[in-house]
Amino acid sequence: MAGAPSCAVIATTLLMLAGCGGREAPRDASPSRGRSTASPSDTAGIPIAEPTRGTLRAPGYRAVAITGAKGLARLRKTLGPEGFATVLKVNRVDLGHVRDGDTLMVPDSATMALDSTARMLALSPFPRALGAGHAAKKLLLVSLRVQAFAAYDSGTLARWGPTSTGRETLQTPVGLYHTNWKDRERTSTFNEEWLLEWYVNLENFLGISLHQFSLPGHPASHSCVRLLEDDAMWLYGWVEQWRIGEDPRVILQQGTPVVIFGGYGYHEPPPWKRLGVDSTATNVTLAEVEEAMELHLPRVRASGPSP
Repeated sequence: MAGAPSCAVIATTLLMLAGCGGREAPRDASPSRGRSTASPSDTAGIPIAEPTRGTLRAPGYRAVAITGAKGLARLRKTLGPEGFATVLKVNRVDLGHVRDGDTLMVPDSATMALDSTARMLALSPFPRALGAGHAAKKLLLVSLRVQAFAAYDSGTLARWGPTSTGRETLQTPVGLYHTNWKDRERTSTFNEEWLLEWYVNLENFLGISLHQFSLPGHPASHSCVRLLEDDAMWLYGWVEQWRIGEDPRVILQQGTPVVIFGGYGYHEPPPWKRLGVDSTATNVTLAEVEEAMELHLPRVRASGPSP
C-alpha cells in the first residue's frame, strides 16, 4: 500500500509485527480481504448534523500557557466542559496529556460562543462540502499532515475530530482502505495490556484500524489511527462493515471507503501550534483532498448505494 520490492517486503513484515490491533477478524467476519464480486451497497447511518446557514467567519486563536494544575483548572472553569473539550480537540490532545508549561491554542470568544454544531463547523480543518464527483454516500478522510479525520455523508461534512496516527518509525501507510469489521473492544496484539475500544478494522492482515486510545498531541501509534472516545463511538456507529459471501474470501460489499493521505512533519512544529499566528495552518484545502482522491475515485464511487 504504501520502493524496490525488497523494501516493500521489509516494510510489510514490520507492519505485520507492529499493528495496534488484532489481525484476526471476529468469528462472524472473514480473515481475508478477499476479492470483490459485486457492487457495494449502503445502509442508513447516524443522522448528520444540519449545517448552519450562511457563511461562518474564519476563527482566530490565542495561545494560553498552562501554569500548573490551578491554571488548568481556571481554563476549564472559564471555558466550561464543552468548550474545554473543543480546545482539546483543536490541540489534538486528551486531558491526560496536558502538562504544566504546555501552550494550548484557544479559539476566539466569538467562535466559542457559537452553538456546538456551528462551532465545530467553524473550526473544521476540512472543507464543509466536497464536489459532486466525490459524493459517495459515506466517505472517511484522514489527513496525516494535520492529524485529523473528516466524515462526509453524500459530500457534506458530518463530523471531524483529532487523531494520533503512526509514529515516525511505524507510520500509517497512505492509501485507500475500507472499514472491514468492528469490535466493541479488542486486546492489542502489540501489547496485551492495551485494550482497544470502539475498534474498526481497516487492514485485516496488518492490523491497521481506527480505535479509541490516548492522544498525546502528536503521532504516537503503531500505525493505527487513534481517536478520542466520543469520536471513536460516533464512527463505530456510523461506518458500514463489509459483507462477505459463503466463501469468506469473497467480499460481496465493501465497507465505508477511507482515504488516508498526506505526510506529517515529524521534525517540525505541529501545524496546530501555529494557529496563533496563522489561523489557516491546519486547513486542508479542497485541492489537497482532490489530489489525494484522484487515484481512488473510481473505487470510492463504487462504494455508493447499489442500484
